[in-house]
Amino acid sequence: MFAAILLSALTLAQAPAPPGSALEPLGAGACLDSPRPVPRVLQPPITQGNQIVRIDKVASTASLMPGEVIGFLYTLHDGSTWLGQRTQPYMSAASAAQINNVLSSTHMPGENVSQFPPEMKHGVSTKYTQYFKVQIVPTAMQTLRIELEPCVVWPAGRPLPDPQI
Repeated sequence: MFAAILLSALTLAQAPAPPGSALEPLGAGACLDSPRPVPRVLQPPITQGNQIVRIDKVASTASLMPGEVIGFLYTLHDGSTWLGQRTQPYMSAASAAQINNVLSSTHMPGENVSQFPPEMKHGVSTKYTQYFKVQIVPTAMQTLRIELEPCVVWPAGRPLPDPQI
């Protein structure tokens, strides 16, 4: 009987942590193909308000593969949301076209960019912006043919580390 209890305790101890829990490494797991992990700064300037506190997968409901991830929605500590593509090895032409459609429909007023620019042009880095400020209204998701799937969240009540480190 003692052996059965010990075996079940060891099995539970080795079970993977649920996604987004304080035990899961925040730069790994369901968001491995995301270019930025939680709680890193999304882009300069390096301030606490620019630290990522949540990443949601932007999944297509129109593709041949149900739930195909076409990009990521980053929520920063300041509450703003930013749209980004997947890393290049995971991005297909169809995914790029659909994520650009989402960007052109959801970019914030005053933001004049409505298409993801190339990272490289003729083999030279363009240093163009990779993340764009957006506002995705839940009622528009059906029209955009996307759904947001939670990927990783910074645990509530846990202080963010110093972004300078």
